[in-house]
Amino acid sequence: MPKKSTKSKSKRVPLKQKHKVIRKVKEHHKKKAKEAKKLGLNRKPRAEKDPGIPNDWPFKEQKLKALEARRARALEEIELKKVARKERAKKRKLGLVEDEDTKTEEGYGEGKSGDDSTRLVSVRDNSENAFKKELKKVIELSDVILEVLDARDPLGTRCTAMEGMVAEAGPNKQCVLVLNKIDLVPREAAEKWLKYLREESPAVAFKCSTQEQRSNLGWKSSKASSKPSSVLQTSDCLGADTLIKLLKNYSRSHELKKSITVGIIGLPNVGKSSLINSLKRAHVVNVGATPGLTRSLQEVHLDKNVKLLDCPGVVLLKKSSANDASIALRNCKKIEKLEDPVSPVKEILKLCSTQMLVTLYKIPSFEGVDDFLYKVATVRGKLKKGGLVDTEAAARIVLHDWNEGKIPFYTMPRRGTKANTQSQRLCQSWLRSSTSMRFTVVNHLLLGV
Repeated sequence: MPKKSTKSKSKRVPLKQKHKVIRKVKEHHKKKAKEAKKLGLNRKPRAEKDPGIPNDWPFKEQKLKALEARRARALEEIELKKVARKERAKKRKLGLVEDEDTKTEEGYGEGKSGDDSTRLVSVRDNSENAFKKELKKVIELSDVILEVLDARDPLGTRCTAMEGMVAEAGPNKQCVLVLNKIDLVPREAAEKWLKYLREESPAVAFKCSTQEQRSNLGWKSSKASSKPSSVLQTSDCLGADTLIKLLKNYSRSHELKKSITVGIIGLPNVGKSSLINSLKRAHVVNVGATPGLTRSLQEVHLDKNVKLLDCPGVVLLKKSSANDASIALRNCKKIEKLEDPVSPVKEILKLCSTQMLVTLYKIPSFEGVDDFLYKVATVRGKLKKGGLVDTEAAARIVLHDWNEGKIPFYTMPRRGTKANTQSQRLCQSWLRSSTSMRFTVVNHLLLGV
């Protein structure tokens, strides 16, 4: 047998040898440091001290004042730049400004940074003008106009300016009011509002489908709503058969064409796109709780005789009332873009009872809007840096709950309220139509909720 090698094959270094190497390295570094210290290589140059202004100089006080003023101006410019940078970042985050930094780099400079507000107003005006053009186009192309109203506040979501545009478009334009979201109000309130609105113009109750499947959205018959069952609380659509019968009747009228175009108008977030999806029984247009989701005219063929036109929501208000809290309560403006979210919450506190808000948000009793927002922010954990309570974030939470229907609220028609002149004119033009068509329309309307 061959002899085994007695030589170790391990490459490990003994501790004695290892510590010896470490000691030699330390001694070498210490020797190099001593040599560098003798030669003065690591010596840092001393900064020369400013001798300052001599006391004997006659203009010393004037010079010191001038230096102090220059330093104050420099600090003020730095603070202004910081504030402008924060405002630009905030507006860019909200989507109000696009490519502003590239504009300044191309030659606008810092001198025009004060024109941001006017530039934002012009951009907003351009978008509103574009939406108004789409609204006029829908009214011109349509034979029948469906104005969608929110059942919680029909008068607040009814726009007489739009009805005036329909009346000015021609006497052959038929306008029908659709009372949407009837599942968010009691049955008695919906019936009274239908009775009130039908005194002025044709009105139909409607509930959009809340199902999430792509197609085959469910329907419920209007006759089934007379039963004492909770039909309104289902996810199926309600009132579609009544509305389609009404549209078919208009298409069979002698005064109109065999195939008609139906335009759907109304304020933002009243359910125009959801109504189209419910009638089509498929998700053909985008829907969402965000106002302004529909940006342009959309065409949907219901069948060979009826064509639907979806219109972006337009708020026809005066510039003086552009910042009114009622716009936020109608969800006509994005909550993230509200400059003052606290004012709409004040209106909510006037409309809703204190006990209901205390139960909903699980907070103790409060006094005033500031105390209410403070307690909501504390419960929801909305805090700023340093542990300060963020009341604006709490106000946006309340507004989101209001727009999504989590805060129960509805209005009732006032007794003795006279119909406005515009509505009377529309109702008279409808009554001047053919007798057979009018009685058929009345029969169909009576099938509603």
